[in-house]
Amino acid sequence: MSGVNNPADVSLLATAAALAIAGGNIDDIEIAAAAIDVDLERHDEHFHNRERWLGKLGVQTATDWGELASLTPYRAISGNGVFGVDANDEALVLGTADTPAIAGNTLFDMHRIMVEAASSANPFVLRIVYGAGTMADAETAGQYSDVMVTEARKGSPIPLRVIRLNVGVDKVWIRAKNAAKNAANNATIDFFVGLHEYAA
Repeated sequence: MSGVNNPADVSLLATAAALAIAGGNIDDIEIAAAAIDVDLERHDEHFHNRERWLGKLGVQTATDWGELASLTPYRAISGNGVFGVDANDEALVLGTADTPAIAGNTLFDMHRIMVEAASSANPFVLRIVYGAGTMADAETAGQYSDVMVTEARKGSPIPLRVIRLNVGVDKVWIRAKNAAKNAANNATIDFFVGLHEYAA
């Protein structure tokens, strides 16, 4: 990303010039400009990347939970107005053996989710929990991101906001929360996930 024909670089040059006029230290300006350039490259890489979609592996193991290009959705099960707490209510989405999906990559992020079916028309909160340890420890440590989805959005990929994670180390679980109109427990939601990976 170099040359004044790049709008980002023009902006950086203008910012540096303004700071210099204001008496800013040129070393500080160069450090700030370099950091902005790195952020812009990462942003560009995120949107100009290869995407892989996964569904549930037929027989999940301790480390292998997802299957590339699978047509079998994951399922998360809700409690009544709370996240499901019964055994196996959470969806095991990515185990340590599921990444990298593309050899040589070292980082990944959950990019999108697509609802395939849901037993309730009410909104769901899906909690994407991530970490190298247990799901409970990760959630306690705040290692999660929430997204609101509805059955009406089924078939349309929904963007996610999740930090970059380490391939072969971090795992991903998804929990569901729903309040069914009849106050029933165990509302289900089926979905697929898309991820991006990065070399560094």
